[in-house]
Amino acid sequence: MSIPPQLWSFTERHRRFFKTKECLAACDHSLCGGRIIRAHIIPRCQLREIARRGHIVVVPTSLLAITRMQRTKFEAKEIGVGEFSTMNCFCADHDKTLFAPIEDAPLVFSSEQLALLHYRAIAAEFYQRRNQQESAASELDWESDEPQNFRFSWICIWSGKAFEEAHYALTRTQELTVAQRFRDVGGLIARFDAPPAVMAAGAFRPQYDFAARRVQNLADACCYVGMHLLAADGAAVLAFTLLQSDSGAARFVRAFAAQRREHMASLAVQCAFEHIEHTCMSDSWWGDLKHPVRAALLERATRANSLAYRRSPRCLSYRLRYADWPVADIR
Repeated sequence: MSIPPQLWSFTERHRRFFKTKECLAACDHSLCGGRIIRAHIIPRCQLREIARRGHIVVVPTSLLAITRMQRTKFEAKEIGVGEFSTMNCFCADHDKTLFAPIEDAPLVFSSEQLALLHYRAIAAEFYQRRNQQESAASELDWESDEPQNFRFSWICIWSGKAFEEAHYALTRTQELTVAQRFRDVGGLIARFDAPPAVMAAGAFRPQYDFAARRVQNLADACCYVGMHLLAADGAAVLAFTLLQSDSGAARFVRAFAAQRREHMASLAVQCAFEHIEHTCMSDSWWGDLKHPVRAALLERATRANSLAYRRSPRCLSYRLRYADWPVADIR
């Protein structure tokens, strides 16, 4: 189904907000290298671990792709490794110097590496939510006496709240990183005894935990959790990251640690599809899933991109077996 000209024009007009170029590493007061690059949230070297002929499988997340899929159906497609999980939110110099410990060294999930993973995930979340708020605000005329468009007013208000909370988390994480107080960023690391098949990186505000308990009310002041499903030593590793001072985030992470180990891989996969925009998978893993299982994951992606979606308390509870990777270690 083609996109009507009016909707196409709208989509083209708003795509520019999600290509804003700005270096978010201003906290350390060093000069930027000037050129803003398309920084990868998941490094290319990681993506190559699950790529086939330089391609991975994703549910497209661009505004144009989502607009199309909302008129047809959500589906997974192959894209090139270089096109996935990029954002214009760091200059070349800062991206190179700040993230060298997680780009140029093996991932051992040290305190420093966890802090930098959290930093980058929060930066990506802030960048996306701020641009979403500015995009919605461009459709509103606050000086007009006419009623505002409810849809854009709703997006503007809630995206504004999310980016303000992400800004606080980003500023705090930057300060801790500059001061090398890496242990003030905590985390949970679950190592699986299986090769990587799904990768994800991002940050989100959890509403419910894995035991269907409310973590926080999104109408109140909220905290963020970072999620990183990556590879180390040829095996899949899940890392949840959080600011140690955030009690809600700590409750969410402890709830995962309390789950049965044979459920953890599936819980990690469904959490990624439920909350993390930058999620991808290998062609072989996706192709081996049975149709009902693929449909369940795509339904999560569909709902996550709907303004009408209201998560139930059981949104992260174990339901389907998406993966059977044994847990080798958790700390």
